[in-house]
Amino acid sequence: MARQMKDSGIEWIGEIPACWELRPARYAFSEVKEKNTDGIETRALQFKFGKIIAKTNFNAEDDDYVADTITNYTIVEPGTVMINGLNLNYDFKTQRVALVAERGVITSAYLALRPDEQLIDAEYATYLFKGYESKMALHNMGAGIRLTLGFREFKNQPVLFPTLCEQRKIVAFLDRKGAEIDAVIERTKATIEEYKKLKQAVITEAVTKGVRGPRPMKDSGYDFIGAIPKEWEVCRLRSIGVPQNGISKGGEYFGQGFPFVSYGDVYKNYALPTSVAGLVESTDDERERYSVQCGDIFFTRTSETIEEVGFSSVCLQTIPDATFAGFLIRVRPFTDKLYPGYSKYYFRSSHHRAYLTKQMNLVTRASLGQDLLKSMPVLLPSIEEQKEIAFYIDEKCAALDNLIAKKTALLTELETYKKSLIYEYVTGKKEVTD
Repeated sequence: MARQMKDSGIEWIGEIPACWELRPARYAFSEVKEKNTDGIETRALQFKFGKIIAKTNFNAEDDDYVADTITNYTIVEPGTVMINGLNLNYDFKTQRVALVAERGVITSAYLALRPDEQLIDAEYATYLFKGYESKMALHNMGAGIRLTLGFREFKNQPVLFPTLCEQRKIVAFLDRKGAEIDAVIERTKATIEEYKKLKQAVITEAVTKGVRGPRPMKDSGYDFIGAIPKEWEVCRLRSIGVPQNGISKGGEYFGQGFPFVSYGDVYKNYALPTSVAGLVESTDDERERYSVQCGDIFFTRTSETIEEVGFSSVCLQTIPDATFAGFLIRVRPFTDKLYPGYSKYYFRSSHHRAYLTKQMNLVTRASLGQDLLKSMPVLLPSIEEQKEIAFYIDEKCAALDNLIAKKTALLTELETYKKSLIYEYVTGKKEVTD
């Protein structure tokens, strides 16, 4: 028999069970504000993919700057509910809410909440706010130009209160179902990674050995490349192109104006989209200096980790009036020795990644400098053979790309289903009956 429902009076929540209470957050939550002023707590924590994990490369004993920084951090205990309320105008896809599992310190820029355990279960609260986030409710709670959510804004927001017994039943159910969905998600991700590795193997073999079958070979001069066809030329990138860092402007210039090639446009694509979503207000001089022309090769210049630096994307069709981001480096070929369709794959090959990883230094952020980029080895078959290689890879990778696309779509469906499941149970649309 279906239980009786009532209107919550809040559009994005809708109907809730008649026996549930709806109260402001301040009824059951207080803000955690204890600072690590004496520096005793040295375990630094961070948000990552919807979890609170320990920071690496953050040793307060060996680094005075780090030691000084964590004295301004907030001390959090297990059971603290964390909300990343920064820049709410950017969607982090249900990654803004997490539960603290171990004592430590975390930046006070995040909202740390202590739930009253007599009124609300911390795990239920975490699921509840993840449900809110899936409806973009947290985004609508923020204040200021950058839409930031602090306790001042949060304390008056509505919170749903089933009985503690029902809260714990919901948590147990969502833990179990979530684990089942996560297992399928992890298997799907593993399959996608295997397809990507196979694609990388096809690309790397083709751009280092060619596609014309057995023939005389020679030493490339690089251990991570090995032998290459005898007639191929080996040069440095400085011999075929000129590097240029991208445009740097304040946030107020973005969102309108002329086309803008972003970090994501390069990181996610072997070839640039012919139409990019980004816009920036740029001058005639900037559009000339930072232009985006057919044949240009773009590299991601900086990131938190080496793994995301040095990814390339090639422009196969000029984007009129476009400029590109300061987090990118453009290499514009000044010779006709490089075919864009070949560049698209060559600079994404495994040996290219091996070179950058070996040479790059990691301090607090990984950064690709122009000097390092200019010293990168480039293998140059004839233009005719470059075209053959590009066509071969296009053909061989089409089936793999199709499989990756299907698995990626499945991943999206699973993640959407998990969000929907959380929302439906934490708002009482569905009842745990077992």
